[in-house]
Amino acid sequence: MRGFGRLKLTSIGLMDYVSSPNLRNTLLVNGFWRSGTTWLQQTLVDAMDAKSLFEPFSPAAGHQWDQLGRPVSEASRNVYMPLSDNCLTPRDRIKLHLALRGVGTHGYTHFLRHSGNRAWSRALVVKFTQLGFVLDEVADTHHVPIIHIRRNPAAIYASFKETDWSWRFEDVRFKQTYSLQDFTKGTAEYERADTLLRFDKSPVHRLAALWSLSERAAQQSIISGKAHLVRYEDIVGQGPGILNRLNISSVNIASNDTASPVTNSGRETLTVTERLNDWKKRLTRSEIDCIKSVSKDLFPDNGYFQALPSPLGEDRSKIG
Repeated sequence: MRGFGRLKLTSIGLMDYVSSPNLRNTLLVNGFWRSGTTWLQQTLVDAMDAKSLFEPFSPAAGHQWDQLGRPVSEASRNVYMPLSDNCLTPRDRIKLHLALRGVGTHGYTHFLRHSGNRAWSRALVVKFTQLGFVLDEVADTHHVPIIHIRRNPAAIYASFKETDWSWRFEDVRFKQTYSLQDFTKGTAEYERADTLLRFDKSPVHRLAALWSLSERAAQQSIISGKAHLVRYEDIVGQGPGILNRLNISSVNIASNDTASPVTNSGRETLTVTERLNDWKKRLTRSEIDCIKSVSKDLFPDNGYFQALPSPLGEDRSKIG
């Protein structure tokens, strides 16, 4: 059975390679893990009658990060992000080039393709989770529309705590993936690595720091017009039809709402309010305070944790 699975995956890759010259519309989705990226990708795939390509940079897709020359746990390898375009290796660039032409090797790609006919579609939606720091480079080099989805980091952390993946975020260690010796002092990648290593204290510190830095970098790409921003909370609250407001010619979404294939079990039937706010019941006060503090420190304009003046003259924050 395992051999049959490999054969099917190989045949898909061959069809993707043969059909790549026929592509006319390619769309790139990026976002932090557990931010609704798969759900967004599938919504766009259905609307565009496109084929999908799932996380080309994932170790599950066979990608090797040449930057990681030291022993690295499965968890740390899975959440590695290139901290700037200077960190992209020739292997990374080739993999990115092929992915944006519909060629990839992640087994989950086949699972998400409900119709085999879509292998010959002229539209493609590729999903990434590791491009937050390099969206400018991708936009400038490949000239594809980019949709970046953002979600409340507290909700992301709550979701991570309940995943049944083969790796857990609590096993991530930044010291395994980043060393200041690998970067030139004064560069963006050096400063980002230095910050991540300072917050390499606990799972909640690590998630808040990586989310904040990568989202702050993505925000610069959004401000410069090289990527479009959508918020998970807005899509859940108003429906996927709001994606039409991005004015991307290939996107025309009918209002619908289906759960992502990777939605945590038991959450498919939650109301909108429950989906957006139940993280408050699943996290401790100290976890929420930590995420709030780190994100306000590293990404003050994050849109979720806003400082409000207190009538008592002390600084307080509101969780949105």
